[in-house]
Amino acid sequence: MALVTINGQTLEVPDGTNVVEAAALAGVDIPHYCYHPGLPIDGNCRMCLVEVEGARGPQIACNTLLRTTRNKEGDEVPAAVVKTETDAVRQMRQGVMEFLLLNHPIDCPVCDQAGECGLQDYYMEHGKHDHRSVVPKVEKVKAQPIGPNVILDQERCILCSRCVRFTREVTKTHELVIAGRGDKSRIEVFPGTELDNDYATNVVDLCPVGALTSRDFRFKKRVWFLKTASSICTGCSRGCNVHLDHDGGKAYRYRPRANEAVNRWWMCDRGRFTYKAINEGRQRDAKVGGQVVPFAKATQELRQLLGSGKVGFVVGAHASLEDMAVVKWLSAALGARAWGLDWSEQGKEDDFLMKADLTPNRQGFALIGLDSDETSFREALPGLTALVTVAVALPSGLVHARTAALVTHAAAAPESAAVVLPIAMHAERHAAYANVDGIIQHVEPAFEPAGDALPASALLALQGAGMGYPLPFDREGVWKRLDAERGVTA
Repeated sequence: MALVTINGQTLEVPDGTNVVEAAALAGVDIPHYCYHPGLPIDGNCRMCLVEVEGARGPQIACNTLLRTTRNKEGDEVPAAVVKTETDAVRQMRQGVMEFLLLNHPIDCPVCDQAGECGLQDYYMEHGKHDHRSVVPKVEKVKAQPIGPNVILDQERCILCSRCVRFTREVTKTHELVIAGRGDKSRIEVFPGTELDNDYATNVVDLCPVGALTSRDFRFKKRVWFLKTASSICTGCSRGCNVHLDHDGGKAYRYRPRANEAVNRWWMCDRGRFTYKAINEGRQRDAKVGGQVVPFAKATQELRQLLGSGKVGFVVGAHASLEDMAVVKWLSAALGARAWGLDWSEQGKEDDFLMKADLTPNRQGFALIGLDSDETSFREALPGLTALVTVAVALPSGLVHARTAALVTHAAAAPESAAVVLPIAMHAERHAAYANVDGIIQHVEPAFEPAGDALPASALLALQGAGMGYPLPFDREGVWKRLDAERGVTA
């Protein structure tokens, strides 16, 4: 561990920590453009210049690395004494901002990055200078598609090189380069290629200005109208952590949320665009016999099916851990059988983040203790008096004549289902999912469930309560019982 003193505050940090990260631990924000914790240090933007005691001239904080330092007596002393708020530092930041804005177009009113732009933010905090240049701004290519998901505006680029380093060091696909010299330098795609790898849209998240924008999100919504919920991508079993940006009960985009243990700072494009499923094709109404009915009538029909005799439950891998637990408990109370099965198609897998299993919670079957033997389900199906499915689409040959389908999307409900009830998605509830590595991840609701939907765990627990089997129906109650079963103490 190394000692560092920042603005008079001394703290201990791991060896190798740079001053930008050390300052953040001390609650001090050092502005920066080119530095990103997931990329090799480049040190070209100079926005993070600070004063370091004893150093010759200003130092870039991103590449000032801290290591254990001792004096002649062997006592540990600060590896660096850093000042981030002196008059000299403020003047340097203002000078960097003036330089970066010399050729930057005044596009803010029509720029998709407005509201989350590093240039705007740092200008207000560290710039506020008069524009002194009398030379015409350099013109470059604007609004150029460079791949299926990304638009490039060369005039807005500040050449931080984050995108170039990402394609060079992370995806290793090398599509982006810096071409030209001096004020003619610009980001370009390598000749004969386009930015079309499985992680291409991460360069939009990396870009601190409006040079790289998403073709999907472009001009859909001003970001200051958006609210953000902490969630996960349910596009595969990796369960990448995401920011879910939304407004008015509609999801507008996913952005990767940093988690070193799961997805680091990235996510794949396949998963990124699965946010659309939150908005599209949802089951909003309850149905009995194919006809829309009041929600109370449908739950009454469901209760009759649950009490009809030999009932079976099938819960899919898109269901939450809470859903699976309540299915297990309710089936045990009814003397019924429950299976954890899913017939979702397989997808592409790589050695980075993408997994072939396109469901978020298959590990939950074993964690909760559900039977995942499809053969036993097929053998038992003919003898069931009713079948309740939760967040799963059954193959056509396995649909029971008296099926109650609890689904998020209309396409998952069989046409012959006796009862169809809408249930909430991950974006509409508190829930937990176990990813491919068994890591349990919790999500928070972004907005209210679509239509009449309820979380499946709450819906089934309420049905059980109405039949004389009290079950926990909220997150706290479910996890209290789960922890008790697993021997976990608070």
